[in-house]
Amino acid sequence: MKNITKIFYIPLLLSFILLSCEDLEVENLNQPDAERALSQDSDLISLIDGTVTDLFSDLIGFYGIYLDGLADQITSTNAYADFWGFTDQPRRILNNRTTNSDLSAISAHWSNYNSHIYNANVILKTVGERNILDGLNDVTEAKKAQALFIRGVSLGYLGMIYDKAYRVEESTDVTTIEFEDYSKIIDYALNDIALAISTAPASLKMPIHVSFSLNKDEFTKLANSFRAKILMGKKRGGDADETIDYSQVISWLDQGITSDFDPPAKQSVLYNNSQDWMTYTLSDGSGYLPVDQKIPYLIEGNPSKQPADYPTDSSIILDELTNTADSRINSYFKYTTNFGFLRESRGRHLFTNYRHIRFFTDNNRNRDGYSTNVFSKAEHDYLKAEAQLLNGDASSSANTINNSPGRISSGLPAVTALSVQNDLLYEYSIELHLNGTIGTNYFFMRRHNLLQEGTPLHFPVPADELEISGIDPYTFGSVSGNASANGPGWK
Repeated sequence: MKNITKIFYIPLLLSFILLSCEDLEVENLNQPDAERALSQDSDLISLIDGTVTDLFSDLIGFYGIYLDGLADQITSTNAYADFWGFTDQPRRILNNRTTNSDLSAISAHWSNYNSHIYNANVILKTVGERNILDGLNDVTEAKKAQALFIRGVSLGYLGMIYDKAYRVEESTDVTTIEFEDYSKIIDYALNDIALAISTAPASLKMPIHVSFSLNKDEFTKLANSFRAKILMGKKRGGDADETIDYSQVISWLDQGITSDFDPPAKQSVLYNNSQDWMTYTLSDGSGYLPVDQKIPYLIEGNPSKQPADYPTDSSIILDELTNTADSRINSYFKYTTNFGFLRESRGRHLFTNYRHIRFFTDNNRNRDGYSTNVFSKAEHDYLKAEAQLLNGDASSSANTINNSPGRISSGLPAVTALSVQNDLLYEYSIELHLNGTIGTNYFFMRRHNLLQEGTPLHFPVPADELEISGIDPYTFGSVSGNASANGPGWK
């Protein structure tokens, strides 16, 4: 299990202002500006290629833990790094204060994706002024396409995670920028990805890392799948989702990936850090961040045997699942009577007897060759099934699920038009557990009003960013709190 990388950053607005200053009264030759530092084409290529790697690393990074906690995919009473704060019941208000020592749980996404946007804009500004050569090869359009993809996906995840964000382009006057709501941010993201697809030359080769690259066809398919996923991320539940064109989502998915997108891990460069933490197993056989009781509850389908919350009576330990028709279960999850770091004094209802083993690799996923599980064909199919359902076609939705890889291998009875909503919850919770980018289950449950009451529907702009902007901190979450789930929930 890896240590958390501490994030020290100048908040976004200030960093853009400082980095955009060109006319300095005193030239400091020991502090070269960006123009000189990136004057060589090889430096620009390294910058954009490295940012691609960093983007995908963040899409499967440590901070996905918190979104899985809010989605009841994992549980914890461990106060370390505020894991408990994101799994506790009733749901807590998000601690969005600069005094919060664990503010990175909220701010890391903001910092990471805005950093990628900044790097993308450096490239886009450059290609507007000159060509970029890789040896004798003109790679201008290829690197422009990469930069647009980076900016689009980064903006998309900001829009899916936060209630609002900045739109910063290569020509933006950063002294005048203002926050825009998540819906507009997602629209900007989708436009960037569309431009990335149309810009990509036939010769495009986008390196994910030094040992794995995408050609134009692979790039186009992945970009289409991502823009379908990001558009679906607009939906916050309730009645305010009429702007989503589900037919468009289906069309993009039909042009999307046709097999799992899971680049091989490259040690200390690209590996699934979120999986690394959430599959970690203690010496007594318990999980460090075990699966939430939701998982056995859905599998068993019998509240008398597997209730939605663990029994608070300390004399009771739930029995192992023995009567499930799903052939995947024993290879995906492991029963144990040890509770590890789960503390009864912090809420026995948060206990569980199961840990994840599907992606377990002896407590170390940071090794060459492991799959990174960025975007699976199963998730692609379930997104299409969702869009079909929300578009009023439950029969097609059921058919899509029945023909998806995970469902075919499960041995479960066929999904019907009447059962498709519940089956989607089941498949997301089981097949897509730790099998996708950060927030996969959280976004799904938000779309369908399945989050527990009081769960924040998105994150606020981090407090340190607000402080620089002269705006009072605000937050979400808790029962009766602002932008908090109040639907039926999954229980």
